Amino acid sequence: MNKNKKLLPEDTVIIWNTHPVGEYRNFLNEANCKEHIDSMDYSGFQKWLFSHTGKTLKEVVDEHNNNYKAKNMDELLSERRCDALSKDDKTFIAAFDKAINELGYDCENTITSGNAWSPMAIVYGKTGTKSRPCPARIYIKDDGITLRLFLNKVDKHMQYIENSPPHIKNAFIFEGSDCQSCNTSCAPGKVYTIDGQQMQKCNHSTFYFYGAHIGILPDIMGLLSKFYPVKK
Repeated sequence: MNKNKKLLPEDTVIIWNTHPVGEYRNFLNEANCKEHIDSMDYSGFQKWLFSHTGKTLKEVVDEHNNNYKAKNMDELLSERRCDALSKDDKTFIAAFDKAINELGYDCENTITSGNAWSPMAIVYGKTGTKSRPCPARIYIKDDGITLRLFLNKVDKHMQYIENSPPHIKNAFIFEGSDCQSCNTSCAPGKVYTIDGQQMQKCNHSTFYFYGAHIGILPDIMGLLSKFYPVKK
């Protein structure tokens, strides 16, 4: 690296699309992390880097030098980058994490970047698989959290949905088509009928639960268990 090139300051917070990935790498190369990051290819380094989203570069270096790694969700939520989360949001996240683990999905004990959707996110995938199909993400924003569920073959579970409480059922109801960007190019997308009314959901869209809280967790998990049953 050119020694005259100015490095990012140590209090730089790691946020997706704020600085080029190479600039983060340059700082870490000069901060006793070179041997560790040289063992990773570009995609591996990028994944590792954004698993530290919301931390300062100094925090990452200190954690690396002290071999720190959070052991569970409670420890992740106690990190400084999660200080803005309310107690209620942390309670929901910890409980949801435990419940979805029981369905066979985990977040690899990582809080990562939400890319264009949010500063930070918790992304769940199938435990013990390489492809890690994703049933859910929790987006962490300045004003709270949003739970995003990935649900297909909706008509198959419509009787259950139609008999669910409003905070579940309403996520499946909207006016017209919810396609906002790809218009008709996503046809047929997700097409289903609820209470006799046909819905057409963008093929790239999913189901959102804004301000999810512990009170609706049993209903959320009941819904997820229908779409992602535990195979015996």
